[in-house]
Amino acid sequence: MKLTGKPQLVSIIKDRIKREGSISFRDFMDMALYYPELGYYTSPQEKIGGFGDFFTASELDRAFGELLGKQFVEIFHKLGEEQFQIVEIGAGKGYLAYDILRFLKENHPEVYRKSRYILIEKSPYHIKLQKELLSDFEIVEWVQDIIDFEDESITGVVFSNELFDAFPVHLIRKINGKIYEVFITVDGEDNVKEILKEADEDIIRYLKELNINIPEGMQTEINLDAVDYIKKIARKLKKGYVITIDYGFPSAELYKYYRMRGTLLCYYRHRYSENYYENVGMQDITSHVNFSALKYYGMVAGLDFTGFTDQAHFLTNLGLMDIFAQLQEKNDLESFERLNRLKTLVLPKGMGEKFKVLVQHKNVENPEIKGLEMLPYMSDRYKL
Repeated sequence: MKLTGKPQLVSIIKDRIKREGSISFRDFMDMALYYPELGYYTSPQEKIGGFGDFFTASELDRAFGELLGKQFVEIFHKLGEEQFQIVEIGAGKGYLAYDILRFLKENHPEVYRKSRYILIEKSPYHIKLQKELLSDFEIVEWVQDIIDFEDESITGVVFSNELFDAFPVHLIRKINGKIYEVFITVDGEDNVKEILKEADEDIIRYLKELNINIPEGMQTEINLDAVDYIKKIARKLKKGYVITIDYGFPSAELYKYYRMRGTLLCYYRHRYSENYYENVGMQDITSHVNFSALKYYGMVAGLDFTGFTDQAHFLTNLGLMDIFAQLQEKNDLESFERLNRLKTLVLPKGMGEKFKVLVQHKNVENPEIKGLEMLPYMSDRYKL
């Protein structure tokens, strides 16, 4: 397969391979997604919605943000602090922030007044869109990275929606009982060749600490960047919650034999493929989140485990069925269209089951929250 995509970015990747001989798939994915001004997430191009490559829950209906806002109000009162921070990591176009902020301002003015809404965003393109959309909300500010916060400076909630799935991952294979990592090189005609090198100690330690024994012949992903990031979040949080919404599984489900090719996929104009080396800088590359890793390494860094559920149960616990009932009573075209969109958020085998919600806390007494009130059946898909 040839290395194709944005010519300037392809040239930069080829030059690095020429200098180093080969690069890990993780480094290739990092450059494809995040190289300054050229990577998929850092360039000024439409990524989300009808003209982009994927939809998010916040694109579908404002109820997603309103229900999250309702959860944040409960957390505000539970913490009982004068200053409350809502930190959203990777806010995309800012629609989810808009819906949360409008809900708080209109329905809970005291919470709104005592809050700061902080967006962590690296993309200049998205920052511009967010600032335009959120200009009416005076409590909003921006930072570039979680490391910009002082240690133990956040009191409130740190949350993300579809963040960790887009982190660059190490690709590994098990051959004759041994773990290898995938590296790539290119020939004179830009053909990509994958080569295997013995996995380093960080990957082996990850597998050992999480008690992961992948099947012989499997190729799968190891997200060490996610490990590093959840530890950073834990250091910055003084008191409050971390809420992670994303698609993925616990280790016990993620590495089963029927996922011998792993979960890595590319999304280009609402079509998916495994053509990682095509459309470089123009397509999304994602993998399923290992929620067992986020829980384990969060605990290592000081985050206690609150609960784990799927999006359908989380939103239902927060009152989604009440919104359904209100829309059904109105019986007009707009309400009917909203009902159809909302069903997408909770459908079994769809977003409602595919997307999971991990909640962690720090320095909170009686940490139970409404979103975790009723949990799904505890199969391997939910046992962390």
